[in-house]
Amino acid sequence: MVAHQPTATLALIDDHALVLDGLATWVTHNAPDFDLVIVADSWAKLLHDPAFPPDVIVMDYQLAEPISIEARLGICRAAGTAVVVMSALDDPASVDRIMAAGAAAFVAKSRPAADVIAAARAALVGDDDSAGIQPAAYDDDRFTPTELEMLNLYANGNSPVEVALLLRAKPAAVNRALDRFRARYQREGRPVDDRESLIRRAAEDGYLT
Repeated sequence: MVAHQPTATLALIDDHALVLDGLATWVTHNAPDFDLVIVADSWAKLLHDPAFPPDVIVMDYQLAEPISIEARLGICRAAGTAVVVMSALDDPASVDRIMAAGAAAFVAKSRPAADVIAAARAALVGDDDSAGIQPAAYDDDRFTPTELEMLNLYANGNSPVEVALLLRAKPAAVNRALDRFRARYQREGRPVDDRESLIRRAAEDGYLT
């Protein structure tokens, strides 16, 4: 039997350990199309995790931290990630507030885990993160102007998320562009192991302006 490969990254955030552990276990055993990269019990842990931003975040509406749902969803949307909000509060006013703040979907906590993950899958439908990078460019060593601009902004000290914000792109597109440069150097026998070595190689080849 051929194993399913993850097609999207997923983060879970809930300050109730029982809910968080239960949902994480369910995803691990029943959602092979998701790579569960973050399991966080606080907003701060989510933001500071190296895997942030993932493709989708499943987030509890009521976190202990005094950060509004509008602020949280605003940050996630700016980072290019879709958010499914779950809550024990499913009154119309709460649901309207959540959706108005920019959530991709709302799922009541009374629903089974399968419904939460179904909503996460639906949030990915039609989510084009190519950010101007043409698929044909992946077949050779030519880089698009967008990829070169991403590399230059990254070399100037910006994180992939900051590059994405500057270019109104998705962080996944920035990371994919950087991975293309790394892959080329690997094929040439000039591997890059960190940010500094990637920048050095790019400067050697005249990619930095």
